[in-house]
Amino acid sequence: MRETWFTHPDPLDTKTADELLSSYKLRNIQAKKALAFDPRLWLVSALLPEFREEPKPSKQYRNPMWS
Repeated sequence: MRETWFTHPDPLDTKTADELLSSYKLRNIQAKKALAFDPRLWLVSALLPEFREEPKPSKQYRNPMWS
């Protein structure tokens, strides 16, 4: 399976970045944080698997009246 780096689009504060890194670590996903242009904020990147097709949404919550 191919893996690519995903960088979160918005810089995060230190507490949020650390929480995100710990959640990635619990799922055994390689992640890193780098200092953003603003020295108070961090950019978080994670090495995530890439799939050919998007996952299909669950039909459990779909109301038949709306479709």
